[in-house]
Amino acid sequence: MHRWRMAGFAESHPWRGNVFEREPELTEQVLREIGERGALGSRHFEGSGPGGMWNWKPAKVVLEALHSAGRLAIAGRDGFQRLYDLPERLLPEHVLAAPVPTRDEFVRWATLRGVRARGALTEAAVAEMWRLRGGAAGVRPHADALVAEGKLRRLAVADGTAPVLVPAGDEAAGRVPPALLLSPFDNLVWDRTYLERVFGFRHVIEVYKREPERIYGYYVLPLLQRDRLVGRADLKHDRAERTLLVKSFHPEPGARASLDDCLDAALARLARVLGAEHVRRS
Repeated sequence: MHRWRMAGFAESHPWRGNVFEREPELTEQVLREIGERGALGSRHFEGSGPGGMWNWKPAKVVLEALHSAGRLAIAGRDGFQRLYDLPERLLPEHVLAAPVPTRDEFVRWATLRGVRARGALTEAAVAEMWRLRGGAAGVRPHADALVAEGKLRRLAVADGTAPVLVPAGDEAAGRVPPALLLSPFDNLVWDRTYLERVFGFRHVIEVYKREPERIYGYYVLPLLQRDRLVGRADLKHDRAERTLLVKSFHPEPGARASLDDCLDAALARLARVLGAEHVRRS
């Protein structure tokens, strides 16, 4: 389904411009070496960048541009580093030979796929999830069609602003644990605008901030207490000591005086998932 976008990226990478025109010899070298040697990472090529997470060396820029254009695929990882290989070695023939979808076909598919995956999305959030130009207005005709076909439903939100799309026939089921620490990338907190509208909770991810600029901490998990987000815990898992460390906890304004029992229950649950034997608060 992404091949309609890959076709555009073949002309110009969204961040790096026309990499292939700028680096024709390096592009040819990268493809030749992967063709001869098999899956390779950026470290297998010479050169260096100016430093920093996004300041890639030239070979890494070419590898990512080839991947975005569909001329390379990801074969796996070695630690944190991607390994790139030719698509024909990794993907079945029926996928490689499939027709390139139109933009309308992609947006329709992406709208349905996104809502089913995340549970509840505004049209603007669908556009943001897939980085679609045109925003909510570009998604709306496809959402209208999917609602008319009975594949999605629109639900009004109590604040009277943008409605949300949910899967048709998807009713709340199961029991919400009384206390749960959420991943900072959990579906519930992904759409920050919607989260603030419904829960009054302003979600902040501070991993990429410098330490003096952080308010809550490096890797902060929101604390869900039934249907309320009541605090934020900055945690670290010490694997060697098999200990879950609570570096700090920040209750939300308006939360009840003590959240100790709620936080303890959520920490115990998370520790079990991680295989940590101990929980220690700073």
